[in-house]
Amino acid sequence: LVELRDGTEVPIEFPKTCPSCGDALFRPEEEAAWRCINIACPAQVLERLYHFVSKDAMDIRGLGAANIEKFHKLGLLSSIPGIYRLDFDAIGALEGFGAKSVEKLRAAIESSKAQPLHRLVFALGIRHVGETMAKTLANAVQHVGDLAGFSVEQLMELEDVGPKVAASVHAFFRNDDSLALLRELEALGLTVTNEPKAAAGGSFEGQSFLFTGTMSRLKRSQAEALVEQQGGSIASGVSSKLHYLVVGTDAGSKLEKAKKITSIKILSEEQFIALIGEGFEG
Repeated sequence: LVELRDGTEVPIEFPKTCPSCGDALFRPEEEAAWRCINIACPAQVLERLYHFVSKDAMDIRGLGAANIEKFHKLGLLSSIPGIYRLDFDAIGALEGFGAKSVEKLRAAIESSKAQPLHRLVFALGIRHVGETMAKTLANAVQHVGDLAGFSVEQLMELEDVGPKVAASVHAFFRNDDSLALLRELEALGLTVTNEPKAAAGGSFEGQSFLFTGTMSRLKRSQAEALVEQQGGSIASGVSSKLHYLVVGTDAGSKLEKAKKITSIKILSEEQFIALIGEGFEG
């Protein structure tokens, strides 16, 4: 309040570097908070590990939050690349880790190296980049490192990429620590290239879908895969370009927005399953 000022005030100086890792802080336009976007920042390591191994990211079964915390506390795991350098002999000596469970963990980690590029992009935890946006970014390049060459304007030319997403992605791929991490993951054998898709075709060719709410018979990832198998695409948001919105329970704001756009066809989960016909098993 102006009336409470007595002349002794000094300007507020925001920190310019992260107090944990020392990297320069980043503040997106129209936002007040300054953020550290260093994926290797020690202060963020546990949350980044949780996300990286999660079901919709690299899907490393057996490396849940409890084991991540245990391995981190014991000094066995301190970074994302460290997942692929775990000392399985040391883990096998821990209480509760028999030979079979250690082998399952080893196999899950090894198989995660073959996850497609879009899962790796999502696993990186880039702000504002969800699963669908990760696919958009992955499909725009042949190698994940190519994203470092995109300007904000070029990113915004991609499907459904707005200013916030473009600024966040641009900042991430211009960060030296992010690029060093990606080079390390490539050296460890993870998939960092995008395999060209087969020629489009199928009953959904040229049609876009979006799923919202909770499905009872299909996992969202399964439903999206069925659409893509039949030549359709997955949208990242409701707009006039969207053809179908498939709604489960607790659909929320996307459904309300879609109701205002007459060109969008709104389907229940059962109607979607009927639409895909023989493509659905279960």
